[in-house]
Parts: sequence; structure tokens; C-alpha cells
Amino acid sequence: MNVNVNFKWFFSVVFAIAIQVLFLRDIAIANVAFCFIYIWFLVKAPMQTNTWILLVGSMFVGWLIDIFYNTHGMHAFACVLVAWLRPVYFRILTPANGYDERSSISLAEMKWLWFFPYLFLMLMSHHLLLFILEAGDWTLLGFSLLKALSSSLLGMAVFGILEFFNRHE
Repeated sequence: MNVNVNFKWFFSVVFAIAIQVLFLRDIAIANVAFCFIYIWFLVKAPMQTNTWILLVGSMFVGWLIDIFYNTHGMHAFACVLVAWLRPVYFRILTPANGYDERSSISLAEMKWLWFFPYLFLMLMSHHLLLFILEAGDWTLLGFSLLKALSSSLLGMAVFGILEFFNRHE
């Protein structure tokens, strides 16, 4: 992974956090679909990223979001879980001939048949844990599932649009 990719990824993380905190914090569709664009850094992290670095980075980014959302560690916990599950998802979705060591996680390179299932697993894991923690009660499990599914579908649409406009990578 070259230095240019590292800087680009770092600035995209900072930009995603800023967009999340400044604009997307109070936006929801029908109070069930929320767009958490800040987890884009987890989705798009280079494949070769060390898991421990990703876990620590996830904790830090989730903690930053928790500060602005006043959620007491829920975003941090959900981010760390997704960072921990990411290698498992790679193993589940590994193509027959494996990954190219130069592969980047993008719609253009991985094609929709790999990218969207990967994206759905990442988003659904994050959102499901986040909304179950937010509910704090198993009687709200159905509503939490609805929020997780609708937020994951909204996230897939938004991230798909971002990938479409970022095809030049």
C-alpha cells in the first residue's frame, strides 16, 4: 500500500466524520433509516490493513462519533465489532482464485456481485448492534431490526452512489 493511498484514505476518514457530525447527525428517513457514512473508512480500508490497527482506529472513530452523538460508547463498540468481523467476511466472500494482493475494495474492481454482499454484511452488522444497544430492551427487537435493515439499505444506496462517482481509483 503506497503513501498516496494512505493519505487519501486518511483524508476521506476525516471528511466522512465531518459530514456525519455536521450534516447527517439529525437526518433520518421516517425515523427508521439513518445514514452512517462514517463507517465508510471500515468498508474501504485497504485489504492489507493490519486488524489491530483497524480495531484501534475503529475504537477512536467510534469514540469521536459517540462524543457528538452523546451515545456513551455504542458507536465505538459497533465499529470495533465490524473491524473484528471484517476478516471473517473476507474469508466468507473470498473468490475461488483468492484476492489479488493489489486489490482495493471498490465497486469498479470487485464488481457488484462481491461488493454489495460485503457492504451489506458490514453495514448490517454495525447497524444491528448499534440499534439493539440503543434500544436497551429486547421488546424493541423488531423495531431495531427494522431500523437496521432500512439503514443498511439506505447506506448501500449512498455508498453505491459514492462508488459510482469515485470510479477513477
